[in-house]
Amino acid sequence: MSHQNAIQVPADKTPLSKELVNSVVSQLLPALESALSATIVNSISLQLTTLANSPTISKKDFAAINGISSAVLEKWIANGVVLLAPTPSTTITQQRKNRKTGQMQTVVMERHGNALINLEAWREKNRQQAIKCRYINR
Repeated sequence: MSHQNAIQVPADKTPLSKELVNSVVSQLLPALESALSATIVNSISLQLTTLANSPTISKKDFAAINGISSAVLEKWIANGVVLLAPTPSTTITQQRKNRKTGQMQTVVMERHGNALINLEAWREKNRQQAIKCRYINR
């Protein structure tokens, strides 16, 4: 069967008119839009509540939430504005063959976990600044 034969429309069936398609789409679009918007709102609110209650957060998420670039975040970390949370490290031991001597050597490496921002320290720092602020009535 050739490609042209496979996509031919039979003579007794005519393609849908543009008016019919437009009317069906205009009737279905509001329902689809409301269903999608409700799903998106639920997803975003779930993510925000998860992040709001989390003691740590990734660098990428912290930068996105606070509207800063990753370079600014790295400067904040270097200057102590933002603190990193302690992350677990693992020790990896490998047996490698020395190229020069041909003997087997044991190599011990330490793999650090992903760097996470300590949100509890960030929140406490902001709270302390708010307490000291002279523009807030106590």
